[in-house]
Amino acid sequence: MDFGEKVLAGRILAAVGGVLFLVLTGCSSVPERELENAFRYQRLKKYEIVEADPIRSEYQTLADKAWENREKGSTAEYVSILELGDDALLARIHLIRAAKRSIDIQTFIWKNDPTSRFVFDELIKAAERGVLVRILIDALNMPADPATLAKMARSHRNLEIALYKPLNETLEVGRIGFWQSLIFKTRKMNRRMHNKLLLADGRVGIAGGRNYEGKYYDRNASFLFRDRDVVVAGPAVTDMQESFELFWQDRHAVFLTQLEDVQAEFEKLHNGTRRFSEPADRWMFEEIDRQASEYSLAGLRPSLRVFEADRVKFIYDSPRKFKGPKAQMDFDEWFKMILGTGQQRLVYQTPYLIYSRSQRRGFKNIRKKHPDFRIIASSNSLAAADHIHVYALSFKHRKELYKKTGIDIYESKPYPGDQHDYIYGLSNTVERAIKEAGIQNRADVQDFNRAGPRLCIHAKSFVLDGKIALIGSHNFDPRSAKLNTECGVFIGDEEVARELEARILNACEPQNAWTVSRGPTTPIISHFSGLIGAISTALPVFDVWPYRYTTNYELKPGCLPLPPRDPNFQDNYTDVGYFPEVTDSSTVIQTRLLKGFLGWARPFM
Repeated sequence: MDFGEKVLAGRILAAVGGVLFLVLTGCSSVPERELENAFRYQRLKKYEIVEADPIRSEYQTLADKAWENREKGSTAEYVSILELGDDALLARIHLIRAAKRSIDIQTFIWKNDPTSRFVFDELIKAAERGVLVRILIDALNMPADPATLAKMARSHRNLEIALYKPLNETLEVGRIGFWQSLIFKTRKMNRRMHNKLLLADGRVGIAGGRNYEGKYYDRNASFLFRDRDVVVAGPAVTDMQESFELFWQDRHAVFLTQLEDVQAEFEKLHNGTRRFSEPADRWMFEEIDRQASEYSLAGLRPSLRVFEADRVKFIYDSPRKFKGPKAQMDFDEWFKMILGTGQQRLVYQTPYLIYSRSQRRGFKNIRKKHPDFRIIASSNSLAAADHIHVYALSFKHRKELYKKTGIDIYESKPYPGDQHDYIYGLSNTVERAIKEAGIQNRADVQDFNRAGPRLCIHAKSFVLDGKIALIGSHNFDPRSAKLNTECGVFIGDEEVARELEARILNACEPQNAWTVSRGPTTPIISHFSGLIGAISTALPVFDVWPYRYTTNYELKPGCLPLPPRDPNFQDNYTDVGYFPEVTDSSTVIQTRLLKGFLGWARPFM
């Protein structure tokens, strides 16, 4: 064997060894819950209890009233819709300060930024007055580095943090570890806990779509999510608490200190009273800090109005969604059952318009049973979307959604005309920025509406027949139905349903959204283009036909809005193309490439 052959043989052996290494390490076990670990490290934490009473809260009073209603045979509970990000943060801090016994938080994302640090400091204060605080975070998006997580884990004996379904024994795995997980742990990586809850004393709860990051709470200068939560005070929170307990006690809920690199950092620390918020960030939360201790938030802000609502039901997927017998309350099954009762209209809002075959069949069956049934969807345009690849797949199948499934689609503008109503205090913020720039007259600003951040819909809500409302974490897509666990609050109250429907329909108005409708047609040419487009769309790859059945429209000045299927629609609207207000050509190119070659991935989106 000459030198060249030896080198080749050595490379082959190295490659084989590398494969064996990946197989052996890739097939290694992932961490599972160890109670002994938690007890050991709890003894090392500080355990001072300060003399601080919880604040009085109208929601706690209403929870008492709701239980009294139940004893009298009434189903009335109390809810507030959290439409504004600032309201959602205010409500969370308020409930944390009002908690007497326990605070439980379940979330998909916890980002280490000023907003989450502000919330965490409030949780420490609650722990210091004797409240048991538990935080459960999905491990797909790690919340911080090992040193920071170790400090969070050591913050107080009454505060415990667990990660749901981590894939490795360490937090930091590097590029090789990522690919090992992607190749050998695809099933675990792909099935995530998407539920979002905040519970106070098991009596008042918040459910919805918001994670813990400034973008969800009106605290980012360039990009914000338009999301939605609901506060519930009453017996429905019992099911919320049961749901949290199932996940918290699940073997995949792993304590922070079970991760080796977090444990190593933990043992270096000494107990202290250090807060996590930076002094330079305090200005962002001054108003929240001042208002959160008030008894009635509705008395401070009309947007936090409390509704007395009938038939409030919390529905959730359990951790057993993917294995063994299903939980008694499975979100997707409940969703299908409710949808099957529809007779007039479905008005809903979701970040992504992607549906499984069964979901599309469900829509078609409703329309077959009720020919006049209307489906109105508020979603993101490419200019507003946060995930290009998901939008690309929605764009690929938009003809099917519009023509066959019968969905009237309204794509949100990145700078909607009503954005000053969507973001708390935006007008004052923009005015202050204009003055700081030395501009004396607001009319001198070329585009006042674009002075704010770009907005992206993240809310997941629907209203059926103007009678049943849903606010939750479910995106109505294949991933939510088959891959993630989800939860949501169904409210069978017409007053709440009307309020929510009005908010979603407002997002569909011409100043806030483009209307999707059939594109202009040319005899014969459009027919053949449509035929080729249908064949191209059916391909999982190489869908390269550039022309689409639908396009986006802007209302002409002085014209009245019309439904997208109205015979006179195009007389009142101007065709603004497939991707209005997308000025970056690379974004358009990426979208078309993903549309062309990612069709096979729809079941995973």
